[in-house]
Amino acid sequence: MTHSQDRMFRFLIRIARGGVVLLMISVAVAIDAVSTERFEAEVRQEWQTRIDDLSLKLQSTILQNIQTVWGLAANVSVEPDIGEARFEELAAVIFRLAPELRNIGLAPGFIIRYMYPLEGNEAAIGLDLESQSLSSEQTRMLLDSERAVFSGPINLVQGGQGLAARIPIFENVSGEFWGVISVILDLTSLYDSVNLTSMASDAVLSLSTTTDLGNSGGVFFGATDVTWNKPVHSSLEMPGVSWTLLAQPRDGWPGHPEAPWMTRSILAFLVLLAIGATFWLTQLLLRDRQMQQRFWGLFELAPVGIGLYNANNRKLIRANRSLEYIMGNAPNSLGYFDKAFDEHGKDLAGGFGILDKLANKFQFSGQQGYLRTATGTLKPIVLHGLRLDTPGENPVIWLIAEDISEQKKADRIKNEFISTVSHELRTPLTSISGALGLILGGATGQLPDKTRQMLAIAHRNTDQLRALIDDLLDIEKLASGNMSITMEHHSLNEAVTTAIEDIRAYADQKRVQIRQLETSPGLYAYFDQKRLKQALTNLLSNAIKFSSEHKEVMVKIQRRESQVVIEVADQGPGVPESFRGRIFEKFAQADSSSARSKEGTGLGLAVTRELMCVMGGEVGFESKEGEGACFWLALPVADKNEL
Repeated sequence: MTHSQDRMFRFLIRIARGGVVLLMISVAVAIDAVSTERFEAEVRQEWQTRIDDLSLKLQSTILQNIQTVWGLAANVSVEPDIGEARFEELAAVIFRLAPELRNIGLAPGFIIRYMYPLEGNEAAIGLDLESQSLSSEQTRMLLDSERAVFSGPINLVQGGQGLAARIPIFENVSGEFWGVISVILDLTSLYDSVNLTSMASDAVLSLSTTTDLGNSGGVFFGATDVTWNKPVHSSLEMPGVSWTLLAQPRDGWPGHPEAPWMTRSILAFLVLLAIGATFWLTQLLLRDRQMQQRFWGLFELAPVGIGLYNANNRKLIRANRSLEYIMGNAPNSLGYFDKAFDEHGKDLAGGFGILDKLANKFQFSGQQGYLRTATGTLKPIVLHGLRLDTPGENPVIWLIAEDISEQKKADRIKNEFISTVSHELRTPLTSISGALGLILGGATGQLPDKTRQMLAIAHRNTDQLRALIDDLLDIEKLASGNMSITMEHHSLNEAVTTAIEDIRAYADQKRVQIRQLETSPGLYAYFDQKRLKQALTNLLSNAIKFSSEHKEVMVKIQRRESQVVIEVADQGPGVPESFRGRIFEKFAQADSSSARSKEGTGLGLAVTRELMCVMGGEVGFESKEGEGACFWLALPVADKNEL
């Protein structure tokens, strides 16, 4: 990972942070703008509804008044020769039903003959509506539509403004045009009846005969010097007139909701939260980047070989320098590790079996073997493996390969030294032991008791030392592959019985009983009788050594599937939890202090494991601390009749 790549990564992080900040601010501003526009639209819609309702109510009131007057027109059409008294009687009733009426005039042939109320309206008698009030277009509309035609607003002589309506009358019998009823409605009373005046207290209202906002000459209700700012409007259409009702709030349209800071505070909080989360996540990315840099630095500088492989196609993804130094370019695939050898150059069945080992467990450790390098030489390796499965990605396998050539070389030198020293010590120790035995046997005459005791201790220690040397030589032979093994077909019962009889004297000395159980009689296997006896004797010796007086050691032979198993169970203290992982190592003892209470070299179980390995068997144990231990030897079962 180069410095320029790191600089580019940090630059991209800064760009991402800045982009998120700008994006979140833009989104917040857009949301605030949309919220404000929506609020303004809702306010305008509310005002539009109010104005539409007001316009509709005003028009309905006008038409209701006119509809009342149609009753008079119906009477006149039936009674064309209606007199003044009859007219005033009917008009009085209409006035009570339509309080917004200012006056009613009856005009046969467009000339007003009667007027109600007459007082104050005397000047209207004899008025020719066709020539003095109605336009030719209105007259034509009146006759063609046979409906009321409106005109206004008009300024009234008595003061105020009114709306004039002319209702045509056609004789009921002949159907000929008779004349009109002229009706004047008081606009002020109309305004009050629909609460138009009261609404003007919190709104700027205007009634105009034009839709042009700049033309104040058409305004007949409301202020004329108003600066309109997108007012709402509603049209009031009746035959002969077209009015427009305009309105806007007296204090102007609100630019934001009543409590805008609450919404904006929430938006600001969300923006800060998103920005904070972005900075936190990008900081995690930077830390992860730093950890990756440190990891890959350690990866490259590690003294052991490390390789990363694709678990699906088994190809090498990346390897550090140490792996290339140890193995060269050979381990380009996991298949390279399938061809492994033992220390004598013989093929190991299945090699390291990496995929098999990781199929059920996600890791393995401490697998030893020899691999052939690119130069053709065999190199001892300790292999550790780990499988990582990541959702959505290919699984990978990490392999750590340790070159133990120097360790093997040191072990070989040590074994050679031990072998040499053991061989050099064995002959004189045999002579010393034999001489001490002869002396103790009375070959040189009667010995004083104190001298005999001292010689007995020396003879016992000499035998222990010779046993240690024998174990060391066995370990060396097993490690070098030089131990002679004769695999033959034998009865397990006979081999076990012989081993028990040979060690019974030691058991009697320790006052421990040995009991043999054969749960599956007649079992046979291939093994070296001498070496199996040696392995079993080591287990029996340990069981006796760790048993208290008058306790019992149980020996059991049984079959488990394709194996025959020899179990040696004691009633001793059991194997400590901290010691179980190294119990089969050389010189391993649970109590390794110089003051330990149990004698022994710590080689017995190590020799047993090696012996069982070369005979194709296994050794193991089960133990619960404080409740004894059960060690077992397992061999492949053989048919009784096999030769």
